[in-house]
Amino acid sequence: MKLSVFRHDRSSQMPKVTVIIPTFNCAEVICGAIDSVLAQSMEDYQIVVVDDGSGDNTRQVLERYLANPKVTYVYQENRGLPGARNAGVTTSHSEYLAFLDADDQLRQDALELMTEGMSKTGSAWCLIDILKIKQSGEQTQRTAIPSGDPYYGILREDFIRRGMFFRRESFLASGMYDERMKYREDWDLNIRMFEKRLPYTYIPQPLYLYTWREGSITTGKRAQVLAFTEMLLRKHHKRLADTGDREASVIYSQMEWGLARDCFYDVRDYPRAMRCAFESMRYDFSISRLLHAMTYQLHRLSGQRPSSSGN
Repeated sequence: MKLSVFRHDRSSQMPKVTVIIPTFNCAEVICGAIDSVLAQSMEDYQIVVVDDGSGDNTRQVLERYLANPKVTYVYQENRGLPGARNAGVTTSHSEYLAFLDADDQLRQDALELMTEGMSKTGSAWCLIDILKIKQSGEQTQRTAIPSGDPYYGILREDFIRRGMFFRRESFLASGMYDERMKYREDWDLNIRMFEKRLPYTYIPQPLYLYTWREGSITTGKRAQVLAFTEMLLRKHHKRLADTGDREASVIYSQMEWGLARDCFYDVRDYPRAMRCAFESMRYDFSISRLLHAMTYQLHRLSGQRPSSSGN
């Protein structure tokens, strides 16, 4: 891995927080992300922008920030979002790590509140809410922590709206981002954090401003998202189910069934759909699930609109 690092000369004292901003062809929006960090109510931070092989004028756009001692620019050949985030981590040495996407922003008091919350509790990571911004308006989306064991909860659903703030030593202990996971990388990391029983702090405020853009990495390429979802299920859910954990087996079966349905109807990937359906039945055979699928198809072919729910 070869990194080109451009930074202003600064003192040897490291900041408390490093905000890592990966970018790939986001020259039009990245200034908003950087400016939202520079406007933070706390000052003990640095920004590491990781240019993941952009082909646009990102470098030229960032020129005006490079004289700022708080800003470091890193260029690397394209490795994908997880690899760009990890590159930012290896460039930093701060106590805390924050991850901000190039087309998003932080609320002005975000770093201050998350740092205070983590310092008071000694927790390993911080969960927050987000403000989802679309052309049609804004909506606050809450992190709904399920009752019971959150580890099984995170296996059922990635209920975390944003887990973007970590104690550095805990993030490294978790294994960092899995660079094979080009999608679903956050869910993968969240599962590992809960599996290691690393304590968390939840701040029920929308500190992260998430901008929804048509065609972005999270709104496009549905088939690839489903493919990496299958990869995640085999990595975590199947592994746990194979240990004889009955609850994990049921969850795995239900998740595979849901994935089979999505592959069948959303992207018409029939081989993957059949593979996932077979895997679901192998781990928790259900006559009712099969009957529901048959009934759904019959209603669909007849032009009716049945419920798509099924376990």
